[in-house]
Amino acid sequence: MRTITILALLTTFFLTGCGDPRVTGTVTYQDGAPLATGMVVLQNDFSQGIGELRADGSFSLYQIKPGDGLKPGTYRGYILNAYVIDENDQTTQLIPEKYSNIDTSGITYDSEKDRGRLEIVIDALPPGR
Repeated sequence: MRTITILALLTTFFLTGCGDPRVTGTVTYQDGAPLATGMVVLQNDFSQGIGELRADGSFSLYQIKPGDGLKPGTYRGYILNAYVIDENDQTTQLIPEKYSNIDTSGITYDSEKDRGRLEIVIDALPPGR
């Protein structure tokens, strides 16, 4: 009886489409250089995921704690905290302002189509280039 219950649970799991919820990706400039500072945010009416950018421009999205992934669905996104402050307290924005607004960024993610991978290319060169 126990084997049948386990088999039924596994079958239900696979038939309902419960897959790997992890969403990873990179943020790069148009010349391929990574955006190494900031956070990627994806959200829809039901859920939100965030991921801190690493030095190589990579990120992993999570909802509550790192590693928990993102619920399936279609999301819109934006990038936060993409700036540096120099020794004179001067702030340099690292991306065009449009990427900081969910309505203008053009960042989208669809779990069915994108299957856990999101590549964001900033349509600009890094500051100073």
